[in-house]
Amino acid sequence: MAAYSIRKIRSCLAAIDNAATADAKGEALEELGRYLFEKMAGVTCEDKNILDGQRAHELDIAFFNDQPRSPIGFLDAVLIVECKASGQPVGSDAVRWYVGKLRDRGSHHGILIALNGITGDNDPLTSAHSEVFTALSRDMVRILILTREEIETLTCGAELAALFKRKLMLLALKRTVHIAE
Repeated sequence: MAAYSIRKIRSCLAAIDNAATADAKGEALEELGRYLFEKMAGVTCEDKNILDGQRAHELDIAFFNDQPRSPIGFLDAVLIVECKASGQPVGSDAVRWYVGKLRDRGSHHGILIALNGITGDNDPLTSAHSEVFTALSRDMVRILILTREEIETLTCGAELAALFKRKLMLLALKRTVHIAE
């Protein structure tokens, strides 16, 4: 599996940090997301900034995950990734809205790239953490959170796949939203 370019990751993160508008931050984070995922065999970006027929939901990035070939074959074939580059942790309303997008499309897995994590705590369950567990118990939707701190440690797609596997197992077995320590 191809190695990530640390220079490319740093360049995308710098573009996010220096962007003048929220839209520019989002575009830079989407570029980073596409880069991270498409370095994995069998994962291709199908589209970005997709509006549904009613123009009620926008999907940031949609990947096709060719499960037999992909190191993240344990995730859905159609993988919808939400990107949040705000300077604050992502709140429960945004997580709930994302869960709704996934639920409406029959998705069982979602990746939320939240550079500054999500609000609340695992114990006791509060704020956005609570929404992640509500999605799991009510909707059978598993949300995996990917933070800036985690992205900065990645050197290849195999590491990202291993991180997602670990997060999926912790979510299912220990009801823990694993955030980098």
